[in-house]
Amino acid sequence: MTKTIPAYLRIHNGPSLETITTTPLPVDPVSRFWQTYSSTTGWRVDQGHSRGEMSTAMLPSTSDSAVDPAALPAISEFLQDDPDSVWDIPAVSRGAAQKLAAAALELTRLYRDSLQEIRRQEAELAASAIPGETAEPSGQLVDRLQKLLSRAAAATGCHAAALYLLDEQTTSLKLRACHGLPASRLTAPPRPLRGSRGDLECLVRDSVLIDDLSGVQASFWNSPEPFPSAIFVRLEEEDLPIGTLWLWPKMARQFTPRDGAAAQLAATGITAELSRAKLARHRERLSHTSRAVQAAAQWQLRQLPPAMEIAPGIVVDGWTESPRPWACSWHAWDVLPDGMVSLALAEADSNQLDGALIAATARAAFSAHSHYRHSVTDMLLRVSDSLWQTNTGDQIVSLLYAQFNPDTGEGRIASAGKIHAIIASDRGFRPVCSDTQSDPLGSSIDGRYADAEFRLQPGEVLVAVNAAVLDQETGLTQADWADCIRNAISSHDLPVLPAIRRGLAGKPTTKERSGVMLMRRK
Repeated sequence: MTKTIPAYLRIHNGPSLETITTTPLPVDPVSRFWQTYSSTTGWRVDQGHSRGEMSTAMLPSTSDSAVDPAALPAISEFLQDDPDSVWDIPAVSRGAAQKLAAAALELTRLYRDSLQEIRRQEAELAASAIPGETAEPSGQLVDRLQKLLSRAAAATGCHAAALYLLDEQTTSLKLRACHGLPASRLTAPPRPLRGSRGDLECLVRDSVLIDDLSGVQASFWNSPEPFPSAIFVRLEEEDLPIGTLWLWPKMARQFTPRDGAAAQLAATGITAELSRAKLARHRERLSHTSRAVQAAAQWQLRQLPPAMEIAPGIVVDGWTESPRPWACSWHAWDVLPDGMVSLALAEADSNQLDGALIAATARAAFSAHSHYRHSVTDMLLRVSDSLWQTNTGDQIVSLLYAQFNPDTGEGRIASAGKIHAIIASDRGFRPVCSDTQSDPLGSSIDGRYADAEFRLQPGEVLVAVNAAVLDQETGLTQADWADCIRNAISSHDLPVLPAIRRGLAGKPTTKERSGVMLMRRK
């Protein structure tokens, strides 16, 4: 009897998508080692109690005993000596098994510690993927990323989640944090972006939902982990892609647009957390920098001498006002060994932080050269040589230096760069030097420096200021400057430098202002 085959196709019910065999989950290398240890030696490391404390015991291996002992502290002397059957007799002696287990436990601890350190480092590198300053270590960032990945997996019904970030050349993706995967995955080398169809697709689109990653689809989408389904979304900062977020379920399933939206929301939260960590570290760095700058500014302030009557009838005073926390100018005065009064005002050409360092270098050179006999031009030449020889870059400084005899009122003054000086009284003023007469220090090996003799009569004052005080936009004219001094001298109880500051009160403080005065009382 011949069986007739029908001329139509028959439809058979296959397994539903939900009943597809689950993909074996990745096994942690530590668990795999202890499984191999038990099957090879015939012993297993188990958890027991000894003297009321948690310890580790050596027990004969059974078919269902594969306990991860990573958290157990020590090897106990406890051992079951009466196996149930001859097949339970271990292949290795207890002593040898204990030695091997003790060494393995130590290696396990080192391995776990190394993975924990790798997790911290990867979290720091994840934060550095955000455009801007490089983030510094943050111990809590690891835990926050783990929590966000765990919530992302729970929100989408997935088992594992992984965060991959692009390198600076945008040619590869490195795993920076994961959930539901062995921590050893963090030690894997970066994946090349070329050929990673899934990552490339989600860098163009907001999210990609793949219900079936078996067969040809697995090689087509190039999933980093062997799971049956996946969601992957783009991570971006200010419309700039920085990486991808992958989510995998244990079993193949059909994803909905709601799952994709949840994954996008999780990606946004992860990016925000990375940005927040970077911003927090940046604020902390700025705080440290601000404290360091304030300490330097206080040091500069302590270097400036207070106003005083340096000799009978001779009053000296100085003033520095900077729009920045630091100052690039300084003033000084002293009584030289021969009884002459010295007076100096200096300002670095740069107004940045290096200007403050250049000014400090000039101050140190000035102090060093003040201890032996010199003329006013000798001082300028020696300070200029020091600036020229102590740095491969430009150290440009303006300096006015004067020596004054308090008994006779006679003196000599030399200037370099942008320093103005006049001698004024209640009847008028006469210029002593200006910024057009000489070169600044450090500008050339053989500089051109102006010097002149002067005589200070009783009731007159020598006042020197930097170029910002007489700036056309933010300072005073020379006539206004002289009027401020003359009015202060006419009012005997009115200090000279505060009078100049009051004249500048309505001007914008965008440039550093400084001045110095030497008054011979009547």
